Amino acid sequence: MDQNIKMVNPACKSIAEIYPGIEEAAVRVGADVYEMYDVVDVIAHEYSGGGGNAASKNPLDWFSRMVGMYSFRAFAMGKASWMLSYSWGREVNIKPGEAMKNLALSNLMAGTNCWDARGHVMSGSNDMETRKEIFKWIAEHEKRFYLPRNAIDPIGVYFSPKSRNYFAREFITSYKGIMYLLLQGHMEFQIVTPRTLAQFKGNILILPDVKCISQEELNFLESFINNGKGLIVTGETGEYDFSRQKQSLNPIHTLLKIDELEQNKIASINGRYIYYADCPGKYYFEECKDNFNTHAWSGEYRDAKFNHMKDNFIARLCETFNYEPVVLIEASPFVSTQIAKVNDTNHVFIANFKGLKGKETAQQIPEENAKIIFTKQKVDRIYFLPFLGQVMSIETQMQDNKSVAIIPKIEKGGVVWIE
Repeated sequence: MDQNIKMVNPACKSIAEIYPGIEEAAVRVGADVYEMYDVVDVIAHEYSGGGGNAASKNPLDWFSRMVGMYSFRAFAMGKASWMLSYSWGREVNIKPGEAMKNLALSNLMAGTNCWDARGHVMSGSNDMETRKEIFKWIAEHEKRFYLPRNAIDPIGVYFSPKSRNYFAREFITSYKGIMYLLLQGHMEFQIVTPRTLAQFKGNILILPDVKCISQEELNFLESFINNGKGLIVTGETGEYDFSRQKQSLNPIHTLLKIDELEQNKIASINGRYIYYADCPGKYYFEECKDNFNTHAWSGEYRDAKFNHMKDNFIARLCETFNYEPVVLIEASPFVSTQIAKVNDTNHVFIANFKGLKGKETAQQIPEENAKIIFTKQKVDRIYFLPFLGQVMSIETQMQDNKSVAIIPKIEKGGVVWIE
């Protein structure tokens, strides 16, 4: 289709509107967003992520949506991602304008383009004055959100289309769980795909139950580990070939020399790899599904099981690979963060989902005294642009040779950067 269009008019753009996201619907429907980004100019995503419109979402639904959108941006490789999502459908306890703001917030922090129609249609607006406010603010700050976001020192998370195609539920559960761990643990991440594997410059790569491994992927992983970089391998990664045939010998286990004893426990060898026979992403996903929203509604999390799981996973990762993030963020797990370099400057994109309750409240509990720590550079001052607000300057202090800044209050979200 794209080729036929451009034969008639090379300047014409092909835009595919689809509803499947990264989950099993892509396989069932046959509209695979990963494959389609390679052959069209733009994808318009009718995507909820976690189900329902903005007014009906609970905090974990928002994290599911963020994972979906960050995946779209990784698949797109610089092409635009248009979001045809819905904010409000006559939920009586929710003001339409607040639901619209939350939807726009999530889009902007993921770097996707915004649209919001009236109800489940493609026209009108639930609140025209709010739309004007949002679009005017985006116009004033669009380069901050839409210039390319480049990795600094990321932890890679591998999205395997083949594993998703053959083992959709198992792979997506592990993949989303690992992404939740990094988003809620405020670690710099980069989603890596077969198309971008060769360009990945990070030092740690996570394979979340990547059951199907090709020879090309195996060659990369062998080079990756031989160059002194680290792998986190979970679940049945490598158990199947690209035709969904069970392999007599798991090539990942052979590569990493994981013996029979180690296959029944957590194993880490010389800072080269961590092997989890049971995927921590899967267990974290299930724990969050059962308990995350209850804690997010109150804002309390210190003693929550999921919080201990998150802290243990990150501590083990950092200790095994001697990893010190370029930017450390001390904030609640109900805040989603992305760390990236924009226009050669370190940025932190922040979305706060604390206190949101589907069909009941669209007003966040503010995140107070979030701490941003720049570990590897001296910074005199940082800047914070609150969502729909004005830029403010925040001074930093030196602690243990690190530049530390405290954001007094984050209502819905915003972006932090240094200059």
